Amino acid sequence: MESIMKEKYYYIGEVSSLLDISTQTLRYYDKIGLVRPAKVNEQNGYRQYTYDQIHYIERIKYLQKLGLPLTEIRMALDGGGTEHLTKLLTQHKEDLQRKIEALQDTVDTIDWYVSYYNYLKENAFPDIPFKKTFETRYVLAAPIYPGEPIYGAAGYRLTEAQSKDPFKQLPMLRQNGYILDFHRLLQNEISALYYFMYIKEKPAFSHPYIREIPGGDYFCFRVKLLSETCENAWFKTYFEGSPSSHLVIADEYEDNFYEFQHCTYEVQVRIAP
Repeated sequence: MESIMKEKYYYIGEVSSLLDISTQTLRYYDKIGLVRPAKVNEQNGYRQYTYDQIHYIERIKYLQKLGLPLTEIRMALDGGGTEHLTKLLTQHKEDLQRKIEALQDTVDTIDWYVSYYNYLKENAFPDIPFKKTFETRYVLAAPIYPGEPIYGAAGYRLTEAQSKDPFKQLPMLRQNGYILDFHRLLQNEISALYYFMYIKEKPAFSHPYIREIPGGDYFCFRVKLLSETCENAWFKTYFEGSPSSHLVIADEYEDNFYEFQHCTYEVQVRIAP
């Protein structure tokens, strides 16, 4: 049966204006074989497109807006059916969801750092001890050997470990600290056993360098650990005479990026449950 509609053709300028797409883009589609014009005038080179091609180009536009590359769009549309495109869109959605999760993780980490740098300003009671409840934490900790200075040597080993397997894939939080000797602290002496950095989440493997810091209540006070004498009468009164040792954590809080040895530390002594 003869068609009752006569095929109409649209010049490249018309298609460009109708779809808000540049003529350069349409020529590029032609160059890569994505959309070849239905007609090309041999004398002047003018390109002409059918109405069906306009719909085809429109489909390419919305798929590009979804983030699909032209190479994949071409493969998906070449067959003429929807099955390949449906699979492609499903895979693209899964890729986007993974990226969203990664971005949300980055946002959460940024929130943590903002909280970290604001902590001392928002909790300004440096001379008064306080009790604080913590969730279970995890750290990557390098031992400090007898005779070593508290600052530097273990930190170097910790940095070295972070760049090697199995630690280099661990999600770290840039907060350092020390595990201190409880009984030496009672004598107003700083004796560090480990130098550590926090791990963002529970590691999937065990290792002597990975230590769990139990959750619970901690007796806390603040001191410039590396540049001041560590004296706290409330701490001695609370724990002196204790028959057992207590876990002692000293969290570093950076307030500048030049004089790390003058940073404030929050000393946290675990209160036996």
